[in-house]
Amino acid sequence: MIKESTQQIIRDSFGPLKQPVRVVLFTSDTGCDICPDALLTARAMKAASAKIALETYDIAMDRDKSEEYGVKRVPTFAVQAQDGRMVKFSGTLEGVSLLLLLDTVHSVVGARPWFPEKIRSTLKMLSQKIPVQVLLENDCTLCKPVAEIAVGLALTNKHVSTEVIVADDYPELLSTLKVKILPFTVFGKQLTLEGHVSESSFLEMLFRAEGQKAAGLDVRCVVCGQPSPELVCSSCKTKIQAEAVDHKRKDEKLSERGSAMGPHTHG
Repeated sequence: MIKESTQQIIRDSFGPLKQPVRVVLFTSDTGCDICPDALLTARAMKAASAKIALETYDIAMDRDKSEEYGVKRVPTFAVQAQDGRMVKFSGTLEGVSLLLLLDTVHSVVGARPWFPEKIRSTLKMLSQKIPVQVLLENDCTLCKPVAEIAVGLALTNKHVSTEVIVADDYPELLSTLKVKILPFTVFGKQLTLEGHVSESSFLEMLFRAEGQKAAGLDVRCVVCGQPSPELVCSSCKTKIQAEAVDHKRKDEKLSERGSAMGPHTHG
């Protein structure tokens, strides 16, 4: 059974939803002890708002759907916007991961930009699908900002595919990736970063994962176009971080003003 506090958080969050949101849950009838609770969480979401369009599938029996959504583990929630943007959440959703899921549900129908223009315009240069995985713990408050950036990138650009993973539920994955510190972020198939990751570092790692940096080539900053030993030059990194901080502050003020009308949303 899921905790009553979890159910209350879900009820409080979903009351103000004004547009439909598609939530897809993948589970398994065999070898998944935490799948029943995931199903209860999904049903609590559906009961909290008629705007939640819930679909449930078995990762093995519904293989076509599993492949369509790129699901590799259970349980996995996929929150999908009407234009196809999607974020996946895998594991026991409590604490940090649950709050991220609820924020994402509201964000897919939001109207405000997640990032400042410089980040949004730079993301448009991506031309390939880049998977991003953020491994975290549900009681790790320092993990949340990193996962929020990854979620925001996926909701900002269709070429970023983000999965938030509750690390404790997948010990084999931790062993394979040799994870020692959380949060742990994977870009593409091989690039990884431990601990806090800033917006500018996320951008650079995305373009590295796409293969835009090759040895011996004339490398230029993807933001300003000037020659640079790094994909995002130091000057642009400073500007991006300053704009990101300013954007967050303005966003928080807007959220405070609109708190009486319901949860804060991004677009």
